[in-house]
Parts: sequence; C-alpha cells; structure tokens
Amino acid sequence: MSKYTPSRHNRFASLTRDLPPAKRRMLRRNLMFVTITLSLIGLLTLVAKANAAGGAYVVDDGTINAPGECNLDIWYQSLRHQGSNHGAVFSPACTFAGLPWLQVGAAIERSREDGHGETQLSPQLKAQLWNREDLGLQLALATSAHFALNRGHAFDGGDISLPLTYQPLQSLRLNFNAGWAHAYDDGQQNHHWTWGSGFEYDLGERLTLVAERYGQRGGEQAWQAGPRLHLGANLDLDLVLGGQLNEGRDRWLTSGATLRF
Repeated sequence: MSKYTPSRHNRFASLTRDLPPAKRRMLRRNLMFVTITLSLIGLLTLVAKANAAGGAYVVDDGTINAPGECNLDIWYQSLRHQGSNHGAVFSPACTFAGLPWLQVGAAIERSREDGHGETQLSPQLKAQLWNREDLGLQLALATSAHFALNRGHAFDGGDISLPLTYQPLQSLRLNFNAGWAHAYDDGQQNHHWTWGSGFEYDLGERLTLVAERYGQRGGEQAWQAGPRLHLGANLDLDLVLGGQLNEGRDRWLTSGATLRF
C-alpha cells in the first residue's frame, strides 16, 4: 500500500490557511521571487562587472551612463503587512553622444494605496559635474519633477540633489546625497532638506550587497538593503527589503531588474 504524501501546494495552503487572502498572495509572490533568485545564483556562469546603485534604491550615485548608452530600470514594491498597497515603476535613462555630460531620463510609476490608484510621470536630468577616477570621486547634479496624470492638480512637486560617490577600494563604493525637495501634501506645500548615504560592496563578480539610509529634515526616515545579482555585463536583478524608521514603521519588499544597452 502506497503512503500518501501531501503536495507542496497543499503544505503551503495548510501553513497559510489562517492568513487573509491579500497576505497569502503577497507571500506567494515573494516566495516565488526568492526561489527564482536563489536558483539563478547556482546557475550563474557569466562574467559580469558591478554597477552603481540605481533601480529602487533612493540614494543616488555620482556617475552617469557612458555617452551613447542607456539603462532601463523596472521594479515592483509591496508593503509586507498591507498587500493591497503596492506600486510598479518603469524608468529609462540615456546619455547621448552629443551631450556626454548629461543623462536624460523619466520614471513612470503606477501605485495603489487603500483602494485608490494613481499614475505619476517624473522627467529626470542628471549632469556629471566632476569625475576623478584617479581619486575614486564622482560628483553629479540630479533633478526631477513629478506630475500626477489622473487628477486636476497635476504638478506634484520636484527635487534636486548632489550625489557624491567615493570608491576607497575596488570592491567598495560609498554614496552620499544632499538635496532639497518640494512636494504637495493634501493641498499643502512642503519643503524639506534631504539627505542619504549608502554603500555597495562586491562579493565577487556576480553578487553585490547594497544598503542605504535616507530621510528628510523633520520628515520621513527609512532604510533599504539587499543583494544585487549580475547576469552578465548588461543585466542586474535586485531583491530589496526596506522600512521606515519613524511613524508607522512600515516594511516593504521590492523586486527589480536593470537592463543596460
């Protein structure tokens, strides 16, 4: 007589039976991404190089794309304890050969919070101010504006910052940001000085650890951290855990990809 063995699906269902449906769906998505990520680590055989922080990370770096090159960042983010609150971002950026010191980009974000969805468009400019590879220092000026596409008052704010990158070691990069942000919050205009710091540490050619802390003076403070997998020279995958350090102390999980071409 054969002995019955529960399937993986049935075991997962029994373990998550008491969770609300939204949390079960969020847990299933997160477990699927982690499984795929861990599987890819074992399959990596391509040679790759580390690249500067970007994608879902907030702290910017002091570099821009090489002239004639572009990158495409895509990421999806969801709150750990509120699966109905989530967002997705599509963000291309290019440096043209005729303007080798200027990177032009945009971000399109679709978010949903408490049952309400919103789409936001953010044009972005980033200029290289100083690049001393012999000293391991790069400085840039980054600015962006934000426009909501589905409400009457479209302009939602803007920000400007000075990202600085210092590379004391071949495997370590330190990023520092100082800036200013203007935003509309329920019809009120708010101005904040912003700051951020982070690091990228290469664990070999195929894996980089990234961590950052950032905030606004008198406002939100948060952190993010996670591994970055390098699939060849042109594709990175990110798995990012983040959380607030004040107020509600929300936590979120982000999965993303960066393609260079």
